Amino acid sequence: MRNHPNHSGIAGILEFLKKIGSAIRKGSRRAAIAVWDWLRSVPGKIKRWAVRWYSFNKQKIPMIFILIAGFVFTAFLDFKISRDIDDLPAIEFQSHIHAIIQFVSSPLANMTGFLLFGIYLIAIIQMFNSFTFAKKRSPKGLGLITFLTLVQVVFVSLYTYAFFAETEYNPNFAIDEIAVRSYTIMITGAAFLVVGTVFAWFYVDWHYVKEIEE
Repeated sequence: MRNHPNHSGIAGILEFLKKIGSAIRKGSRRAAIAVWDWLRSVPGKIKRWAVRWYSFNKQKIPMIFILIAGFVFTAFLDFKISRDIDDLPAIEFQSHIHAIIQFVSSPLANMTGFLLFGIYLIAIIQMFNSFTFAKKRSPKGLGLITFLTLVQVVFVSLYTYAFFAETEYNPNFAIDEIAVRSYTIMITGAAFLVVGTVFAWFYVDWHYVKEIEE
């Protein structure tokens, strides 16, 4: 008996779909193997990249941490942006200025203002020092960075202590969320600065000789 034309057509379609399914399975298997091999190679590639980056850029590690510290110290100053469109509320961030305003009628007012100014000034100077150290790695640059870091740590400690000392002198004073934010930012910046200074001690060139321009 002859096969019905519909039956042969269906058989052809089924055979075609079978071939497509087999090809998809093979392709999926190969793709999965390729992805797995790539994932297995990623840690090795990252390790080789890290080793290569470290060998050529290790002297920049102190600069990176000190720049982060400088950003933390200086980037979170109070600001207020008014928005007149559709009576939208102003965008406001309160931090250091608002925190020390609470000391206006306190004996600690002048001290906290001076400490805040000193912290900002040292942070900016240290960022410039970090660029110089990354280029030269001189013991003189290390000494300057170390000295200013110690001063900065003292300033941050006194700045933080001022809030707690005020609670003893003034029973109406309370350490609010803004004050906590302010001294937490300063402590975080000091931590990055200390880490950067420690790395500077590891990567200083004790045999550095200043080149004399002819």
